[in-house]
Amino acid sequence: MKKKLAAALLSVAVSATMLFTPITVKAATTIYNNDTGNQDGYDWELWKDTGNTSMTLNAGGTFECSWSNINNALFRKGKKFDSTKTYKEIGNISFDYGCDYNPNGNSYLCVYGWTVDPLVEYYIVDSWGSWRPPGGTPRGQIQVDGGTYDVYVTTRENAPSIQGDTTFTQYFSVRTTKRTSGTISVSEHFKAWENMGLPCGKLYEAALNIEGYQSSGYANVYKNNMTIGGNSSSGSNNSGNQGSNSGNNGGNTNAGNNLVTVNDSDKIQCENMTKSGQYAGNISSPFSGVALYANNDTVKFNQNFTSGTHDFTLRGCSNNNNMARVDLKIGGQYKGTFYYGDSYPAEYTIKNVSHGTGNQTVELVVTADDGQWDAYIDWLGIGGIGSQGGTSPSPNPNQGNGNPGGNNGNQKVVALTFDDGPSSTTDQVLDVLQQYNVKATFFLIGQNVNSNTMATMQRQVNMGCELASHSYTHEDMAYMSANDVRNQIYWTSSAINNTVGVEPKFFRPPYISVSNTMYQNIDVPFIQGTMHNDWESGTSSSQIVNSVLSGTKDGDIILLHDFQGNSKTVQALPQIIEGLQNQGYTFVTVSELFQIKGVNPNVEYKIWSNANQ
Repeated sequence: MKKKLAAALLSVAVSATMLFTPITVKAATTIYNNDTGNQDGYDWELWKDTGNTSMTLNAGGTFECSWSNINNALFRKGKKFDSTKTYKEIGNISFDYGCDYNPNGNSYLCVYGWTVDPLVEYYIVDSWGSWRPPGGTPRGQIQVDGGTYDVYVTTRENAPSIQGDTTFTQYFSVRTTKRTSGTISVSEHFKAWENMGLPCGKLYEAALNIEGYQSSGYANVYKNNMTIGGNSSSGSNNSGNQGSNSGNNGGNTNAGNNLVTVNDSDKIQCENMTKSGQYAGNISSPFSGVALYANNDTVKFNQNFTSGTHDFTLRGCSNNNNMARVDLKIGGQYKGTFYYGDSYPAEYTIKNVSHGTGNQTVELVVTADDGQWDAYIDWLGIGGIGSQGGTSPSPNPNQGNGNPGGNNGNQKVVALTFDDGPSSTTDQVLDVLQQYNVKATFFLIGQNVNSNTMATMQRQVNMGCELASHSYTHEDMAYMSANDVRNQIYWTSSAINNTVGVEPKFFRPPYISVSNTMYQNIDVPFIQGTMHNDWESGTSSSQIVNSVLSGTKDGDIILLHDFQGNSKTVQALPQIIEGLQNQGYTFVTVSELFQIKGVNPNVEYKIWSNANQ
């Protein structure tokens, strides 16, 4: 979704702190073709390549726009800078906005802009149409303005830009749940991206933007107050889900969620540790470090701890595309596992590790080598004393769930869920669940329920798993009529009930796209869940594992996929189960999750990702 923008320079100096407030104009102006200008202190632009567009310039930052038969079109109001200052030099940037947003097809509601040195096109997406952007390389999640955003990076080669046709990078922050009003603290996203190793250069533009791609639609931006300068008040957690060093482009960039920044003084180089085991030895590529080639290969060192809780970050990789596993032990006790799924270096953090104080032996050891991989490790960082302390449950990868234990709200529980089955991949998922005696909830697509999948569904029921609805055709239901919405639910429920005698109790909307019509015509609770990008072709198994293990909280509903051929999720599942069990979690169905937490999920106009919230 690219476009060529006019490289206009700002002619109005920006003060240290400036709030653009609406100013009454004599009459609204409507623009139909490509044009730029300034109104009431806001720079505006309509850009399109083909099709029908209109943009009505209302007071201040507000505007209306419509589009049809287009390939790509953008409508925006904000500020164009002179590309000489970074966002830190300009001051905090935020938008307080409200929009009546009605896309029909592929579209974004976002803050949009460019930086130079490096040349970056960026999006902060709060809502979208039929397709959730952007399909790039996931870099993890950040918390900003009370919401969770998934961060992605893509590269455009020889594409239109503010510097002509060239190669440039795109950064995306995409909100996990849609909204059409609120505050977007732009500077907090910049800070989080930089913490992830994504440099933000000198600012060319920041604007509230409506974009359409091969679609039609209408939007009324009835509120758009841009603030430049002053202090940030977003209350965000922008430490982000950091990836590998910026020089390792294209690598396994998804590391521990909210990864703690480790000072160089707190990094212990692995080649300086004591090595033991039959094959452990130093390496010089892809970094100066140590290779652990076989089970019981170990590096260790002594550390004096004055407090009993720390975060541990290990930089490393696998020698190939197979999953490499390195266990952390302190004082001889297992504390967690670092996972690496490809040959590009990445960092992974195990947070809030409880351990003894005083002199302790810290070990990094391989215990699960199957002859298919070697672990390469660079350095171990120690930092970030946890505010709530940590736990160190004994590893028991084959522990079962048993009875969820009635109404014990203090029990640490999570619900594994899988979308888009049943398929042959579902049987592979069930094989893993059966190995670990774990139950899950499966959100089924009604048209996949037939005589060929009946045996799989019966196996799900026999294992104590829960079946729920994911629509009949997996189309975006937010644009359907009330009758079509009811049909999608009825057909799916009937197919499941007629096949295995189960009535679905929950519904997950396709693409997590919802509307008032859906809420008003579907009488079971809506479920979203924490998303880990396992549907993306560019997400590796280790990225899925690290995303789940580092970001899961008590009461979470974990959203994964069992569509045909999704082998990466199947490969990641044993490490997910073992890792969460080692953190003290028990796996339950969605119904059991709400029961244990003592929560009634039948709440109107609500979609659930965690039973505690």
